[in-house]
Amino acid sequence: MKGGPTLALALYSGSLASALAVRLAERAGVRQLRLVYFRSPFFQGEEEVGLQAQNLFGGTRFQCITLKRDFLSLGKREAGFPFPCGTCRWLLLERVGRLARRLHADLVVTGEVVGRRGVGVDDLLALDRAVGLAGRVVRPLSARVLPPTPAEEEGRVDRGAFLDLEEDDALGERLRALAAKLGIPPSPAGRECLLADEGFVRRFLEFDSTAALTENMVQLLRFEHSYRMDSGARVVVAVTSEEQARLQPLFLPTDIRLYVQMPGSPLALVRARWHEHTPEEREGIIADAAERMAEVAELPRAAAWVVRFRCEWEGETRQMRLRVEGHTAPALISP
Repeated sequence: MKGGPTLALALYSGSLASALAVRLAERAGVRQLRLVYFRSPFFQGEEEVGLQAQNLFGGTRFQCITLKRDFLSLGKREAGFPFPCGTCRWLLLERVGRLARRLHADLVVTGEVVGRRGVGVDDLLALDRAVGLAGRVVRPLSARVLPPTPAEEEGRVDRGAFLDLEEDDALGERLRALAAKLGIPPSPAGRECLLADEGFVRRFLEFDSTAALTENMVQLLRFEHSYRMDSGARVVVAVTSEEQARLQPLFLPTDIRLYVQMPGSPLALVRARWHEHTPEEREGIIADAAERMAEVAELPRAAAWVVRFRCEWEGETRQMRLRVEGHTAPALISP
């Protein structure tokens, strides 16, 4: 085998697959590796990734790059690949490709597995072409079910050190067995990707595409009970104490805080473009949000049952009687 390439960049997430890909690349003769980690509002637990890389790969250089703006516009990108994972991979490869050209790196190493998240062989090869990396991306876990790259054909990288894994029910077990052989913890402290959660993806796609997506909104979309109402308002209901603790720091000054004066009350955040609505419409939005909160939390209904609400920047708490049988509209009542 000829000498290894001058430099290879490895897309590193801290996941078991990415750690295994790096180890296999080392065994295949890749001499100079640089681990590249991309920060994103959709990735959680990332603070552990750098420390993990240091523990597993010693003096290998670790570079962290923030892609906040790129990721927040992910839903508006017309990449032509399966969403969300195909679109996300396109973004990551596109950005690591820029870095590879700037650093004159020969290869990009990834922990991708053929078929995972619906991204097959043709999709992966199309991704490489789309970002200008055709023939330069090595996927050690699935390389033997993919066409060989020039680096493999020329003997600069040992293709025999790579695997032929594809997505199936036994993939996780195979990765853990491989980790045991290669001296890698079977459950490394990698990042959690919110885009792997089908519920989050559904709420993300329902988000108003004309509005600016912020990190604050990304956190609101993590809640199971996060809804876009017909009025365009966003209502987030926190039922458990753990959810309420997570919701508390996400209120903005113009948000409405909604709850019930009873033990174990849920907490709701109501966000709308209040200035675009008449006082009557605002009242209706709050009433609809209260109805949704009652439904989600399965609260008991009674004719005298009321909800309390206040705008964060005002501080004044008001009360509203919910719609009940025999009443067709909510009624504001004195504090």
